[in-house]
Amino acid sequence: MQLEFNNPFEEDGNWYKGNLHTHTTGSDGALSPEDTAQQYKKAGYHFLSITDHNCITRIEKNQGILLIPGEEMACGRKGSHIVGIGLKEAITYNNDQITNFGKNFWEVSPREMAELIKKQGGVSIIAHPHWSGLDSCDMLEASDCDMMEVFNTNCHHEQDKAYCMTYWDNLLMEDKNIFAVASDDAHNRPFAFNQPDACGSWIMVKAKKLTEWDIMQQIKRGMFYASWGPEIKDLKISGNTIHVTTSLVKSISFISCAGVGAKFTADKEPIKEAEYVITGPQQFVRVQCCDMQGRMAWTNAVIIK
Repeated sequence: MQLEFNNPFEEDGNWYKGNLHTHTTGSDGALSPEDTAQQYKKAGYHFLSITDHNCITRIEKNQGILLIPGEEMACGRKGSHIVGIGLKEAITYNNDQITNFGKNFWEVSPREMAELIKKQGGVSIIAHPHWSGLDSCDMLEASDCDMMEVFNTNCHHEQDKAYCMTYWDNLLMEDKNIFAVASDDAHNRPFAFNQPDACGSWIMVKAKKLTEWDIMQQIKRGMFYASWGPEIKDLKISGNTIHVTTSLVKSISFISCAGVGAKFTADKEPIKEAEYVITGPQQFVRVQCCDMQGRMAWTNAVIIK
């Protein structure tokens, strides 16, 4: 049995908090790019990607937070939304036509979009598949993307379609080792009960320096975990045993294929660690935890050969 996992908890460096999906007045957001950057800086984020629709929104003045250029594009037969980060130039639109391809957006497949992002040295993310109404065939068509959103803050408050773990597991069971991020998709528009969609979820990246190159390289390697609340403090693999340490949580789960896996739940007091022994045939194991407020965090998947 061979376990494949780029373990950020064993990597030298520092933890950096960031959001990879944000909108401003550059498209359909309510705040200016500068106000959005300051909003995230004040909330303790170290880096941010402003991903306005069909354009790259740039800020010339230093905002005291690392800004990574990004864009959100629609493509494919269902108008799948693909976020590209680390882009050098915009993937431009002329009415309904993507000028980079000379095609209407529904004629451009998610696979082609992922390839175009990759050619720029960027990273592609399948955005909010639950909100988009994607099915298993759509996800497989988009599985050349580097990552997908397992949680989306905006979709949580707007339609209660935030969670996408089943989509992720289905791809992992098809041997598509795709990483998962938690993103805000912030628009700063009011929702029911005035719940904000900004500064609600994030990824924690382990990197030596807070530069675009360092953060992008580590994201490409999967050297991060995703959260909208709990902290994952450590993950150790010894032989076929996975041991995880977290902040105080209600449950820690080891998710695998079909009916395999285990869930450890608090009795009277919250728990902060759990251990799982891999036995029998399994394709992957990923860790997710849930705190007392129902918020979750996720590691990327440990692939089992």
